[in-house]
Amino acid sequence: MSETQLSDQYLYQSSLKSDPEIKVSSSKRVPHVIDLNQGSYQNGVITIDVTAQLNGSEGFASLRDAYIMLPYKVSMKNGGTAQTAAANRLCATLKCGNWNVIDSLSLELNGKTIVSMADYKLFWNNVRAQTGYSPQYVEKHGAESFLYPDAAQSVSYSSGSASTSGDGYSNTMVFSSSFAVSAPPGGATIPNDGFVKRLLSNPPTAGADFSSSWPSVGGAAASTTISNQTSRGAFVAGGTAANAIMGTWNYMLKIKLTDLYPIFRELDLMANPQIRLRFHVNQGTSVVAVDASKGMSLTSPTLSSGDSYPVMIAASATGNPMNGVLAASAGFSVAWGAVVNALEPTIDGTYMPFTTARLYVPFVHLENPQAIISKPVKKVRYNDCYAQWFYQRAGIGKSSTQLNASFVYSYRQVLKTRNMLCFYHSRNRQTTVLLLLFSSSRARSTALHTRFSPGLRFATLTFVLARLRCSISVMTMISTTLPTKLLRFQRLTEI
Repeated sequence: MSETQLSDQYLYQSSLKSDPEIKVSSSKRVPHVIDLNQGSYQNGVITIDVTAQLNGSEGFASLRDAYIMLPYKVSMKNGGTAQTAAANRLCATLKCGNWNVIDSLSLELNGKTIVSMADYKLFWNNVRAQTGYSPQYVEKHGAESFLYPDAAQSVSYSSGSASTSGDGYSNTMVFSSSFAVSAPPGGATIPNDGFVKRLLSNPPTAGADFSSSWPSVGGAAASTTISNQTSRGAFVAGGTAANAIMGTWNYMLKIKLTDLYPIFRELDLMANPQIRLRFHVNQGTSVVAVDASKGMSLTSPTLSSGDSYPVMIAASATGNPMNGVLAASAGFSVAWGAVVNALEPTIDGTYMPFTTARLYVPFVHLENPQAIISKPVKKVRYNDCYAQWFYQRAGIGKSSTQLNASFVYSYRQVLKTRNMLCFYHSRNRQTTVLLLLFSSSRARSTALHTRFSPGLRFATLTFVLARLRCSISVMTMISTTLPTKLLRFQRLTEI
C-alpha cells in the first residue's frame, strides 16, 4: 500500500513540474527574390540571382527548406470544329512530380559552380523522389508536389494508333466500368489511381459557384478572389466555339530545391548565402487529333524550350472527363509554359497572386549561433551521378527479335565500391530502366516496380539488388534504335 502511495505521490509531484523550454531559435522569416526576366518568359529561360540580395540579412538561411514559386499555365484550345462542351478542371493535369516542368538547371553556390545545364539530370530527380520518399511524406506533401506515380499495374499501349486513352504508353483512364485485358493485350482497363490523385490536386475552378457552398470556395462572385488569395492558381473554363480557348489551368507550383538537386539536403544553416539559379522551363504546344470515335492521337508537337511534355490529358472513354467535352473528329491543341504559353501569350495576373518566378529562402534567428560562427566551413558530401553514353544495343524491334544481343560495360577498380548502376534507354518517347543496386557483403536479389515520368511518357522502373563484379553483362535488355545511356551513381564531394 505504501509503495502505491509513494508512486502516486511521485507522479503527482512530477506532474506539477513544467518541462524545460527548448528554444533553439527566436524567430523565423521567409524573404523572397524575384527573377531577372522582367516579364519576358517566351524563351523559357528563367534566372534568379541571389548573389547579393540576401547579404547582410539577419539570421541564418536554411537552403534545405528553400523553394521556388513558379506560375505555370496550361491551355487547351479548340480546332476548326466546335466541341460539345468546354473543358473542366479534370481534363488534364501535370505528370508525376512538379519538378518535371524544369528541364535543365545550372546552380552556383557561394561563387562555385555546382551543376551546369549539361550535367543536370531530370531523370535522376525522379529516381530519387520515388525511391527516397516515405509513404507518410507522400501522403502529406504529395498534393503540392503532384507526387502520385502512375499505377504500375495499369498500362495502356496503343502502338501509335489513336484510342480513347491516346496513342502513348500511359494509362489515362480515370473511370472504368469493367475489369478486363485491354486491346492490344498487355494492359488493363482499370483506372490509373496516381493519375486520378493528380487530377484532384488541380487548382479549384474560378468564376463558378460551388454546389456545396463551402466557406473556403464561396459563390461565383467570390471564387475568383478566393482562388487568388489561396495562391494556388485556378482553373478557368473556356468556350465551345471553333478556335476558342476550352480551358486554362493556372498553376502556382511550389518546387523545393531539395527536389532539384541533392546538395541542398546536406547544407546546414549559413549566413549570407550566395545563390544563382538559371533553368530552362518546359514550354511548347501540341495538336491532338480526334477521330470519329473520339480516339485521340498526338500530332505536330513543338517544343520551344525543354525536351519533355509535363502534361497528361484524361481519357475520352465513356465516363471519363474528355468524353463529354469532345465532339466527333474535333481536334484541339494544348500549350504549356511558365507564366504564359503559345496559345495565351499575354501575362494575366487575374488568377495568379504574382506573375514572376520567386525564390523563397527561410531565415532562422538562433538563440546561440556560436557553434555555426566558430566553424563556418563544412565539407559537404552528397549523392550524385555521372552519365556516360555507350552505343551498343540489345536487339532491334519491339517483337520481331528475341532481344538477346548482349553488351558488357567494364568499370574501373576505383568504382567497385559504388552504390548503384543504372541503365536506361528511350524508344518512341518511352523510357525503360534497369537499376542495379549492389553490396559487397552479401548477394541478394529482389524486384520492386514503380513508375515515373522522365519525359514524354511514363516508364516502368525495375530495381534489382544483386552482387556485381568487375563487369556487367545484361543479356535481355529491351531493344532500342537509340543509344543507351548509363548513369553511374557515385559519391561526390563539394565544399
